[in-house]
Amino acid sequence: MKRLLPIIILMLVLSICTQSALAEEAAPGLVEAKIVTEVLDWGETVTALRLEYSEEIWCGAVEYSNERPGKITYSIINDRDITNLYVNNSGKKDDVQLTGKYVFINLGIPTQDDTKYRDYVVFNSATRVRDRISPYYIFQHEPIETLSGNVIPGNQRYETSGEICVVVDDFTTFTYQDGDYFLNYHLYIPEGYEEKDLDKDNLPLVVHYPAGDYRYTDYQNLYRGALFSHPDAVFWATEEAQAANPAFVITVGGERDAGWSGEFSGSIMQQSYVAIIKQLCETYNIDPARIYAISLAGGSSSMFYTVLGNPDLFAGYIATSFDPYELFDTFAEGESFYSGLIEEIPGWIFTGFDDNSGSIEGDTRYKGERLRDVAMVMNENGHCVDIAYGEAGELMWNGLLRGVSAEAMAQAQVDRASESAATSLVTMYIPGTIKQTMHWCWNATYSNAVVRNWLFQQVNENPML
Repeated sequence: MKRLLPIIILMLVLSICTQSALAEEAAPGLVEAKIVTEVLDWGETVTALRLEYSEEIWCGAVEYSNERPGKITYSIINDRDITNLYVNNSGKKDDVQLTGKYVFINLGIPTQDDTKYRDYVVFNSATRVRDRISPYYIFQHEPIETLSGNVIPGNQRYETSGEICVVVDDFTTFTYQDGDYFLNYHLYIPEGYEEKDLDKDNLPLVVHYPAGDYRYTDYQNLYRGALFSHPDAVFWATEEAQAANPAFVITVGGERDAGWSGEFSGSIMQQSYVAIIKQLCETYNIDPARIYAISLAGGSSSMFYTVLGNPDLFAGYIATSFDPYELFDTFAEGESFYSGLIEEIPGWIFTGFDDNSGSIEGDTRYKGERLRDVAMVMNENGHCVDIAYGEAGELMWNGLLRGVSAEAMAQAQVDRASESAATSLVTMYIPGTIKQTMHWCWNATYSNAVVRNWLFQQVNENPML
């Protein structure tokens, strides 16, 4: 018995220690805190913080109110305002549920003054590098009761340790290699289409042509500038856009190609992009009759030269902030260039009427005026282009509109073009209705569901692939 007593005591001590350790291990608490970013009209910005707890929480257990009997569950040390709190189990921003293990802290934007937008983008606009975001510090002041009845103590301090980039993270980065040359491409793959399946329908491919932002890189050295600097590629991969028109979406990034804006034969980047498209059609369920090109500003010339250099590759295109004259020394060259595009595939060109970028020596017209005028020349020469101008600009678009109002405006032009059998359209935005500058018309354009739907209605009768 004397020998057994120490053993019994030891076992009791071990049991108590084990139970204590298990209790500590099972205690509810924070698993991880992350920064959430979104690509807004002027670029990628921090819009929320996501706290993941080990147990589910009822929505009413967290609150941000100083009105009695309210309470302030959280505060943050960073210079940002908290706009609202909510919980969910999906881990997705703005998905408000009654219960969940994720708590979202939505943050306000300090100012809506579009002239100060560069103060709130997460990439350095001077170095053109998107650095890792510095941590945010969150204080949980109040205790939080979980659904199981456990309590997460108050007076906690949390530090973010990761990032969630809404929609941007849904793109997968690959690298195309040709000898010493490389080109990264970022591909959105619709759910369920991760590999080729002969039992599934083929989907369209939207091919995005970026401007100089393709050279912007990030702390992962992935050259994702075309995704985080503007939302023009991201629009096509949002849940709303994919619900209406499921599609693969691709854009590219890499080191500078001096020939990117020139003719197809002189650009290794344009040629590599076409090689990538061909590879994708072999690898995934992509419909070769529904490959579409879209552009951002300076990327328009790259897109147009690729179109002309690869007949029957694309079913249609949309270009923004561009007019056919700005590439050439003479108006005759610009008119010939645009005529070739009209004969090749359906297309829709957008620009701000008083966009003063891409000026031509000796020409005092704004970009929108030049676009209107070249379209009128095309009609005089026997083509059929629908021009959103009218007699005195009454058909121009209001670039401030979004949603139903913007879609009605677009549908009116689509209907008008359909009546005249016009497969080429041009649209100018009313002066003063495009934020940042009148050059930035891609936001009003690609956010418009009717514009996107128009593109998906184009079908290539003789695809080259």
